[in-house]
Amino acid sequence: MKKKVIKKFAILLALASMTMSINACGSEEKETSNEPKKVVSSPSSVSDVLEEKTSASASTSSIPLPEEVDSSVMLSSIDGVDVDLTSLSKTMVYSQVYNMMFYPENFIGKTIRMEGIYTEYFDQATGKRYLACFIMDATQCCSQGVEFELTSDYSYPDDYPTEGDTVVVQGVFDVYEEEGAEYCTLRNSELIKG
Repeated sequence: MKKKVIKKFAILLALASMTMSINACGSEEKETSNEPKKVVSSPSSVSDVLEEKTSASASTSSIPLPEEVDSSVMLSSIDGVDVDLTSLSKTMVYSQVYNMMFYPENFIGKTIRMEGIYTEYFDQATGKRYLACFIMDATQCCSQGVEFELTSDYSYPDDYPTEGDTVVVQGVFDVYEEEGAEYCTLRNSELIKG
């Protein structure tokens, strides 16, 4: 089985080389440079190709990684909203929520607007109700949620959405500590639609 795969790969590689050389023969470009031509040798075996690929990827290992960027600065304030996640693609929303969870110091005090699925949890031991807006990534396989606290203008359960409803929440990003763990939340939140 392994020999068949290697044989197919070698045949495809040979076909690709022939196609490239045939296409190069018909070129009508005239040489305008006095610089010597570069001679490129084509690999003769699968191991030569693998060696070329390995050496090419090894040379990129010295490329410096980009520095951390405060992504909240890239989003402009619209209608008093500093970070409007409702105007971004699903991939960008998921990435931005990830940034909010891992770099909360960049978002504290900023007004955030986001759209997602409403969910709640009631902790019977403490008597506290936790509300969250969950967003899915573009492939619908992963989700991230942001907890929020509604203003006192909302009364439970009349003004609250049903679990699973799509909601747009707007509030001020903050961090709090509970039982030794740090959590992110949107304070003074409003339901824009629900």
